[in-house]
Amino acid sequence: MKTLRESCFALSTKLLRNDLKKARNKEPIEGFLNFIYNGKPSALDYKIEYYPDDNAYLIISYAAEPQQILLSERELTYGTRTYLTCGCSHKTNTLYLKNTQGSFFFACFNCHRLRYKSTTINCRSDHGRVLYQQLKRLELIDMKENIGRIFYRSKFTKKFVAWLKLCEKTGLFKEVVSAQKTMELIKEYQSQ
Repeated sequence: MKTLRESCFALSTKLLRNDLKKARNKEPIEGFLNFIYNGKPSALDYKIEYYPDDNAYLIISYAAEPQQILLSERELTYGTRTYLTCGCSHKTNTLYLKNTQGSFFFACFNCHRLRYKSTTINCRSDHGRVLYQQLKRLELIDMKENIGRIFYRSKFTKKFVAWLKLCEKTGLFKEVVSAQKTMELIKEYQSQ
């Protein structure tokens, strides 16, 4: 049976953003991350080491021997972006932790052969369609919890507008109508 992406801890460049900025300046970096893995609180230690050949490695210690992950940089028009390099040489923003035959290691989505939960449902059957829609609705509810701010200067934020569009697609019309009524009330109040 294949492992689901939702059940794996994801180590992303977003989690390490501040440390990766410091790494570009060759500053010494050590830290730790607390997370939940298989329903249990866990922690991993990490540091960034610099080698004479101008390569930087993220050294992760979790439940076994430390794992070295090459940090790759790429110049973009708006700055530099750092990527995590998997053992298969794939540059990615996210590596996943998985227990394979008693050893824990980080690798990319393809190396671990992960699947999304939504791909395990047969959408061709009536029962499967209902399950799929319910799964998408639950994901939208979780997504709303992660939206920090709904309004900015008496307008909906871009994240909230994107969330409303997804709600409309999945059939959560109550949320969309409620948001439209709220915006109408704000405009009415401002016009007075």
